[in-house]
Amino acid sequence: MTSPLRSLRDWLVRHAPSRHVLVLLHRWTGLGMAFFLIVTSLTGSLLVFDDELDAWLAPQLQLAQPAPGQSAQAMMAPYLLREKVAQAMGPQVHISQLVLHARPGRTVSFQADPATDPATGKPYRLGYDEILVNPYTGVVQGVRDRDKIGLKPSDLMPFLFKLHHSLALPRAPGALLLGTVGLLWTLDCFIGMILTWPRARPFLVKWKPAWLIKWRAGFYRVNLDLHRAFGLWCWVMLLLFAWSSVMLNLRDQIYLPVMSRILSFDTSWRPGPPLPQALSGPPQSWPEAHALARRTMDGFARQRGLVIDFEEKLAFDRRRGVYIYLVHSNADLRADVGNTGLRIDARTGKILGHWLPVGDRDGNTFSNWLGALHMGHVFGLPWRILLVLVGGAVSLLTVTGVVVWWKKRAARRLQLRSPGDGRKPSASHSDAASR
Repeated sequence: MTSPLRSLRDWLVRHAPSRHVLVLLHRWTGLGMAFFLIVTSLTGSLLVFDDELDAWLAPQLQLAQPAPGQSAQAMMAPYLLREKVAQAMGPQVHISQLVLHARPGRTVSFQADPATDPATGKPYRLGYDEILVNPYTGVVQGVRDRDKIGLKPSDLMPFLFKLHHSLALPRAPGALLLGTVGLLWTLDCFIGMILTWPRARPFLVKWKPAWLIKWRAGFYRVNLDLHRAFGLWCWVMLLLFAWSSVMLNLRDQIYLPVMSRILSFDTSWRPGPPLPQALSGPPQSWPEAHALARRTMDGFARQRGLVIDFEEKLAFDRRRGVYIYLVHSNADLRADVGNTGLRIDARTGKILGHWLPVGDRDGNTFSNWLGALHMGHVFGLPWRILLVLVGGAVSLLTVTGVVVWWKKRAARRLQLRSPGDGRKPSASHSDAASR
């Protein structure tokens, strides 16, 4: 056993809770998380291919065809496209964005920002929050409410995202619940690892059987080996999922206070306070706003040594008077989507905040990598396939863990009954209860 491992083991022997306490923690934490882990692992495995599945389930919303005789590259200018959508949707909707990077053969998505109803002083109830538009013709192909709970083909992938993201609950309680599960899962990763450590020496020789599965053994032993061995082989990925879940759901409450002790973060991208009254539109025309954003980004890119590949989107936050300008640069992790961004004061052109996927503070870079790995945004198809397999492994670990608990529970009950009826438990039950 190497010196660092020996030192860690000796420290844990002296300071960690007893093995019996760790077993109880692992058992009841696992049982408490079982339902949530199965739901999030199965939905997450599907969401890895969200874009492809959404296009397959709802082609009328996701796929766009050019007009007869029109080239697949001849898409409408962003200003004209935005204007056509605004005219089609009417005065009840603000179209507060320019889509600057459209994919051939696919619709573009506009966020539906409800205008204020002059009769009530409140926003209109639209019944949808997304507008899908053909970028060749400007025709609105459909709308949908991404918060809707439904199993229609066009609603299924947004519903699965909401289920994965917050168990289809309102965001605040859903985030609190799944963030707590993520925190417990993170702690349980370490507890589960420690419980596989042998008490005899030499450490590595005695630890080796925990990584193996005795396929010729009985059902209970194979189930136990599957639970233990898959937990060890997938341990790094399990920890990645668990801690990134904390980051995505309890960022301010848990993740940042913990990680800020070892890493530095830039938080300038966070939205500022809203204006006393939302603006009806940008203070400049959209071409002028776009030119302002370009000039500002060009200066920022020179200062930071960035190379801009293409523009992604320009949006206007009416409630704060801020432009949000996204481009793709050499600081991006994703190959096909730009997430290098600036928050720009719409009146002064001053940069209020920036977002760099990598190359900024070490805490931001680490967090962006953690999120990109969690969501399958890097390393292409092989990584996404691995995420699906690990999602299946999480469900397997959960089910085998419940089976281990159930078998031991049955064995303990049989052992408690046996003195009263004069019978002894069978050898198999005794062995199970002693494990």
